[in-house]
Formats: sequence, C-alpha cells, structure tokens
Amino acid sequence: MSNKVASIITILNDEHFQAVIKEITDNHLQTIINSNQTDYEVREQAYNRIACINELITTLEGIAKTSDIKSKRWNIF
Repeated sequence: MSNKVASIITILNDEHFQAVIKEITDNHLQTIINSNQTDYEVREQAYNRIACINELITTLEGIAKTSDIKSKRWNIF
C-alpha cells in the first residue's frame, strides 16, 4: 500500500474529518431548507457545494478501495 493510499484511508477514517464533512453538508442542507421560494441561486449554490463534497469523498473512497481491489485480484501470470 502506498503512502498516498494509506494517508487517504487515515483521513477517511478520522472521526474529526467525518464530523467536519457532516457539519459542512448539514449547513448547506439548512441553507436549502431555510431559503425563500425565490432564492433559486442560493439553493443551487448550496446543492452544487454538497455535490462537490460528495464527489470528493467518493473519489477518495475509490482511491482507498483500489488498493484492496489490486491486492485481491487474481494474478494470471
């Protein structure tokens, strides 16, 4: 396992990192919930930020899983 993968796994498993990500996401959800009916741009911006956070986490999880997949695949040669 490379240092990059190990670092990413450590970050993803860190409870403080998870708490910060949850807090940021919750803040943006509250922005959407509490916005006025005409605040399309505010809701769209909050939605895009949540989508960005989700993409970041998914990318990090994919990198972390790549190591597991490589170690479990069959070696034909």
